[in-house]
This record gives sequence, structure tokens and C-alpha cells, in this order.
Amino acid sequence: MPLGIEDKMHKDFANIMQRYELYKLLNCSFWSYDASGENRDLKTGSLLKAKGLKAGQSDYKFKIIKDNIANYIYLEFKSEKGKQSPNQKKFEKTCSAKNEFYYLVYSIKDAINILMKHDIIKNENLSY
Repeated sequence: MPLGIEDKMHKDFANIMQRYELYKLLNCSFWSYDASGENRDLKTGSLLKAKGLKAGQSDYKFKIIKDNIANYIYLEFKSEKGKQSPNQKKFEKTCSAKNEFYYLVYSIKDAINILMKHDIIKNENLSY
């Protein structure tokens, strides 16, 4: 089965982040992809929910530490016509209340620009 638009963006973006990480060009203490929106069978979904998986989490999370204070940047990838689910909107509001950063991104270039704005990417010399 071919990848959907968002799946392809996730895969390509993760590949770029892994290259930045390899060349020590990421300025964050942690980054990760959250698979809460992936399709799965009912048994696996129930098990993950029982283990604490929450609906609405963003696709990517970057932890940054400035002045000994941890903060997070959240990226939610959407295709041109993609819309947030009610749980995603709720998660976004939670981030705003905590003074954390949540962004909807519609391209890898958008995501890269946001990470550069927050000084998470040290250098844009790697091509994407």
C-alpha cells in the first residue's frame, strides 16, 4: 500500500532530522515522533490506551533547555487539506496554557523554518 501524503512527509522529515542529529546540528536534548495517530487493530489500540497513550498528541516533539528551563516545541504535520481532530485542538490549547509552542505545518520546509526560528537547527546546510 503506498504511503499517504502525511506519512511521506513524516518519513522524509524524520530522515532529515536523523541526518541533522548525525552531524550534531540539532540543538535540543530530545526529539521524537508520536505514533498515536497510526492505524492499528483494536487489540493493539486498547493495549496502548491502557499503557497511557493519549489521543491528539502532536506528530513530533522537541525538548529544548534554555537557562535551565525545559520547554517543548510540537509539530503537527497536515496535508494541504488536512484538519485537526478535536483531540488535536484540545492538545494545542493545553500547549498554549503551558506556554509551550505548537505549530501546524504543511511542508517539511515549514517545519525546518520553525526549528531554525527556535534555534533547534544550528545550520541549514544539509539539503532536503
